[in-house]
Amino acid sequence: MNDNSPESTYKVWACDNMVYGPIQESVLVQWIGEERILPNTWIHSGADNTWRQASSIDALREHFSALKHEAASLNWKSGSGQAIRPDELRQFEVFSSLSDSDLDQFVRFGELLQIPANELIIKKGDPGDAVYFVLSGEVRVRLLVQYDETKLGVIKSGEFFGEMAMFTQSPRSADILSESDTRLLRLSAEAFLLLIKQVPALAGPVLFAIARVMAGRIAETNSRLKNEVAAEYVWR
Repeated sequence: MNDNSPESTYKVWACDNMVYGPIQESVLVQWIGEERILPNTWIHSGADNTWRQASSIDALREHFSALKHEAASLNWKSGSGQAIRPDELRQFEVFSSLSDSDLDQFVRFGELLQIPANELIIKKGDPGDAVYFVLSGEVRVRLLVQYDETKLGVIKSGEFFGEMAMFTQSPRSADILSESDTRLLRLSAEAFLLLIKQVPALAGPVLFAIARVMAGRIAETNSRLKNEVAAEYVWR
């Protein structure tokens, strides 16, 4: 077989949002060793004309096993090999109108995380690089002020978080911890851009639904602030 044939070439979606390639498998292996390609880097395979995360490609998986670039460094247990049921996604308003085939296609862009109770998922100040969908369990939002915890709220299954920081590329404004054993679908900003580029017909409804939820949250916050200001005015 010709080494330049589509079956033996790949493309890489890099962190600078540029696509590099076509390149050979041997080059990918070299880049893995140089930490230029990580398990969640998106790779396009010429053999089947699909984008997949590097760790899900058989020819590359063994090279990651020799490295310690796993999400376990954050005490996360990746369950990317396990299935996400359609009913788990349909509890989200964002996905309620999508077909099973659309949902199956969408989850291929995400990463399934299984997190034990009382684990730190996001730390205040971390980069806003992903949105998280709570499939089961719940998480709490907190602020630490001189080691005293202020609980800002609880996010339950069927809700998502992290979208504002992801879209604005701003640091996380609070800590997020798991209240119980929790399953999350993580969709990185890089994956979202790839979804928009590769499957715009699917990305459009998802983005519109997320924007609608965000607008509702902003309207609710504005209403609460308005009532608080009015109450203060009456009291004075």
